[in-house]
Amino acid sequence: MRKLLVAAIMVVLATPAFAAIQNVKVSGDITTSWINDNSLNLGNNSAGVVNGQSKQNVFLTQTRLRVDADLSDNVSTTVGLINERAWNAENFNSSNVGNNSLDTNVQLYLASLTLREFLYSPLTVTIGRQVFSYGNGLIQGDGGPINSGSGNLASIYADLNERTAYDGVKATLDYKPLSIDLIYFKYGQNYGSIAGSSVSNPEQSADVYGYDANYTLSDPWNTVVEQYLFTRINGSGFNSGLTTTGGDSITGQGKGSTLFIPGLRASTNPTKSLNVQGEVAWELGNVPVTAINGTTGSALSPNENEAEHRDAMAAQLLATYSLPVLEKYKPSVSASYTYVSGDKNAAENYDGSAVKSAKTYTAWDEFDTIQGAGTIYRALFNLSNENILSVGASASPLEDVTAGVTWTGLWAATPYSVQNPLTLLQPNGLGNITEPVGPKDAYWLGNETDLNVTYNYTEDVTFGLSVGWFVPGDVFTANNKDTASQAIANVGVKF
Repeated sequence: MRKLLVAAIMVVLATPAFAAIQNVKVSGDITTSWINDNSLNLGNNSAGVVNGQSKQNVFLTQTRLRVDADLSDNVSTTVGLINERAWNAENFNSSNVGNNSLDTNVQLYLASLTLREFLYSPLTVTIGRQVFSYGNGLIQGDGGPINSGSGNLASIYADLNERTAYDGVKATLDYKPLSIDLIYFKYGQNYGSIAGSSVSNPEQSADVYGYDANYTLSDPWNTVVEQYLFTRINGSGFNSGLTTTGGDSITGQGKGSTLFIPGLRASTNPTKSLNVQGEVAWELGNVPVTAINGTTGSALSPNENEAEHRDAMAAQLLATYSLPVLEKYKPSVSASYTYVSGDKNAAENYDGSAVKSAKTYTAWDEFDTIQGAGTIYRALFNLSNENILSVGASASPLEDVTAGVTWTGLWAATPYSVQNPLTLLQPNGLGNITEPVGPKDAYWLGNETDLNVTYNYTEDVTFGLSVGWFVPGDVFTANNKDTASQAIANVGVKF
């Protein structure tokens, strides 16, 4: 009897905690991938020593669990958990691997409160950890940049990282057909800036502010126009500066870095089968620099901090056309061209003096792009100083099966040199390589061919296979021209 009485009291006490919940939705996904890479260091060999990642053969599993709860009218919450790990990573020893692959714990992915019609009927406010993504992800994608150094996969295969949310606030004003998002999120912060510690720099933090305005025209082409401005402000102790490998160099140790990105994007459908999109953006602000002696590592005298003015640009054209033939096979073709500016003196003090750096910095900062994820070229190169031309085709030869092929050519916007070294990234985040530069004024980075197949086994389960080859161009020396290859097979379930 006593046990029944205690149980009844517990039910009564617990009831009010659930009384306000009107609806609960549980969802998630599990994706298991097998990755096999060869020569992603392009055969980089210096004095008989192989640098970078020559081979990789690994299985990964990524699991996300999400709970959405509708509370009282116009109030809802979202909580998401994530676990990413290489198979058997729990048994790694820190003496062998000193990186994030040791961390296989379940982590907080989403945690937000949403208030609809907040103080004003068109206004919705979301507070907490959430995803910020706009347009095609050229500027602000789903938690980019894709070569992120954070997350459990940062030291295994950073491109596949699913930790794609930031802590921040989003206010949405819905004036159909106009929608405006006002956003703020914390981009980077160290312990000192949180706790006020005298040990760490309290100014080592970065914040992003911005807005995105999206307007749907009433024309028969379903045209959408989008205008945005994103701003990143770094504290003086958290600068993304410049470095070079030899001689006098400049590094970001001075004034705070500022970045302002205004842009415009449009999407339209001139015919039922054709979609055309265009986007252009600029980068303004300051890049902090301090003159450093390449031999001693000390600041050159007089020890002054300078800041270069940013003046970078990006542009993109996209087109997709569904062919009006053999329609049961759903054939389509696509093409895209992307330009992001570079800087021929990206790692040099412009006027050659010890401390002055008076001219502009024109290399594009990739900000939070997610474009190119899963390709070899994006695993190797940042989205900066590039012209990228892609053409592709796809079809459904069988029911529930889609197959496609894409060819991509890449060349530099400005030539690489000692003053503008080429950094070859590696997907495991370790051993980034400053490449020897090939012939003078070489631009051609290389080309990549990708084959992709997906099979919708059920409406919940999908199998995928992607195979790619990257052939290096003439910016590389003869010792660094091995063809890189990649195969990724995966199976995913959504619930």
